[in-house]
Amino acid sequence: MKRSLIRASAHKFRSFTLIATALAVTLCLATTATAGVVVIGEMARDYQLRPGQTSESTIELENRDDSPRTVRIFQTDFRYLANGESFFPAPGSMERSNADWLTFSPKILTIPPLQKSLVRYLLRVPNDRSKTGTFWSMMMIQEIHEPAPAKNGRQEGIATPPPPASRHGVQIVTQLEETGKIGIEFTSATIESRNSKRILTLDIENRGSKVARPEMWLEVYTGSGQTAGRFLADKGTILPGCGVRREIDITALSKGSYSSLFIADCGRNVYGLEIKLVLEGEADGRPLRVLRN
Repeated sequence: MKRSLIRASAHKFRSFTLIATALAVTLCLATTATAGVVVIGEMARDYQLRPGQTSESTIELENRDDSPRTVRIFQTDFRYLANGESFFPAPGSMERSNADWLTFSPKILTIPPLQKSLVRYLLRVPNDRSKTGTFWSMMMIQEIHEPAPAKNGRQEGIATPPPPASRHGVQIVTQLEETGKIGIEFTSATIESRNSKRILTLDIENRGSKVARPEMWLEVYTGSGQTAGRFLADKGTILPGCGVRREIDITALSKGSYSSLFIADCGRNVYGLEIKLVLEGEADGRPLRVLRN
């Protein structure tokens, strides 16, 4: 295995053996979007600031409907896990929340049909040198619907259901200069089969205090050390205490045994997970076995 891929600053490695024997089929569901209020611009805003510094900006909202829309703007904290779960606890309840650093206006906003409006906010970092790393929270934009008036002929007391309300979250991330440390951990590695494809799935967490935005890929080698393929994974943003799941299609690999190295390159720090892949047999409907060294 080519160790030159890992720089001197790399952290510890873990090792997995994965045995894949089956192919299966899963279904995908699609969703559709509706007209209403949308956020114009980035849904994640990053700020590099020092203690005591401030930054002022706006969130631009557009009403794409042909009638006025009213929205409520409020704050939450935010945390997400590799399994897809997301949590929105009360603002300021998480250890790394910056909700208390934000002030914004207005709290309620009515946007005319096919028009745009602004929400202004001020981010003020406390003058506290003991704080290090990355802090974040969410500004939520939630549509408010007034009950529709009863139409003639309808039975009194029966409410007309409101149209679906849109809700958007704008993530405000504050990195305190060059402070904090990234702490990537690989918590799970499995092979599953989906739509006649073999998929390598990895769960990755950031147990440090600084946001990580790694480039990620899988290097695969034959038993003789020859390169069998390089498979790219989506780049991700992993906030402290959060996790992401990355899926890599390795169907192109023939049956056999391979050594491989999954790389999460965070710039100054590179993390690796050694994985032994044992690809056996054809589709037979049996569940996959995953063995850890």
